[in-house]
Amino acid sequence: MKFFQKLSCVMLLLALVICFYYRNGLVSKPIGHTGEFALKHEQAGYAVSLYYPKIDLTKAHQKNVSVGIIDSGISPKVGHELNIAAAYDLSGQNEPFDQTGQGTKIASIIGAKDNHYKMIGLAPNVKLYSYKVDTTSHALQAALQQALSDRVEVLDLSFKVDQITPQIKALVNKYLAQGGLFFTADKRLGQIRGVATVGTFNEYFELLDRGRTYYAPAEQLALGMDNRIQKVTGDAYSTAFVSGTAASLLAQRVAPAQVKQQLAVYFSPQAIEKHHNISHVIAKTFNKSDIYLGISLVILTLITAGLALMLAIRRRKNKYLLGVSINTLLLLILAYLLVPIQANDQTMKYWILSLLVIFTLFQLYFSWRLDMAKPFRLNRLFNLSYNIFLLVFSLWLIMFVMLGYAGSTHF
Repeated sequence: MKFFQKLSCVMLLLALVICFYYRNGLVSKPIGHTGEFALKHEQAGYAVSLYYPKIDLTKAHQKNVSVGIIDSGISPKVGHELNIAAAYDLSGQNEPFDQTGQGTKIASIIGAKDNHYKMIGLAPNVKLYSYKVDTTSHALQAALQQALSDRVEVLDLSFKVDQITPQIKALVNKYLAQGGLFFTADKRLGQIRGVATVGTFNEYFELLDRGRTYYAPAEQLALGMDNRIQKVTGDAYSTAFVSGTAASLLAQRVAPAQVKQQLAVYFSPQAIEKHHNISHVIAKTFNKSDIYLGISLVILTLITAGLALMLAIRRRKNKYLLGVSINTLLLLILAYLLVPIQANDQTMKYWILSLLVIFTLFQLYFSWRLDMAKPFRLNRLFNLSYNIFLLVFSLWLIMFVMLGYAGSTHF
């Protein structure tokens, strides 16, 4: 019995140390628990809210910026949500409208209006030029020629072309010489000096594809062809995220050279990997473990409470039981403070840590100073149940704070 007492106290002390070191994890939503992130108009969804809170989508634009999107076109149902300067059909379908959905989603990530209706894009006041193409090199060549004529400052190409011809390379080089910023998901175009290729990273800050210039979150929120907000995944939308960020910086009169520097701070592979830490390794290895430990805690709480009630009826004067009751009250307050409603309240973490210290001190006192080894079976059974409960609680607390710390990582 003494073994479980000592083990539970050691684990509780270990949990306390880890909570102090990773204290930001106490007030952040655990990684993997962000699927129900509140949709607000002031947010562009997961990517901004979770990873890039410093990107201010509502910051006033100081100059007009034009962005060209070479993709599948834009749905007319979403047209009122975007500042569309021109739409071209270069695919041979005789209409510039989107029929697959990808082009519409990309356009909304980049430039959905700040009109308090649906979502807001990364650069809500930019002028969008839509170049509807297919995957042939002929269509891309025509789109590049039109983009040069329109003199768009940012060009987004989020799909792979069948063939990169010398004519395409020449047009891309001409566009870059004109001062434009070119972003693409096609790694082959990245062989052209000045073209930025974009890949994705997951919630554990792991790069999902090597050899890219920039990396953006794999998951985004976007408007579909039915004008509803959808969750989208893939490097096409990560490319749009980087393109939109670049357009936003240009609109704030940041010089193109400085835009590239800021993009490197946010999206370079070195910047992403720098944020990958031990908490992400633990979060990926023990994914959802805090949920299972939490369920076990509920079961153990019911068992321990039942044994405590039986023990209280049988022996009314029991100092250890009184100590357990005080600790349980502290634990209930601590559990309330750890619920998601308190997330992101940074001052709350110090209250949680203070309460955790008091809880630990009480437990150490009652474990080491009072005699719990009464000869009758019920007390031993209660003691065993309570110490197992403390072990599971300590493990849960460690996982909770580590997953929270992983979820709090942002730029």
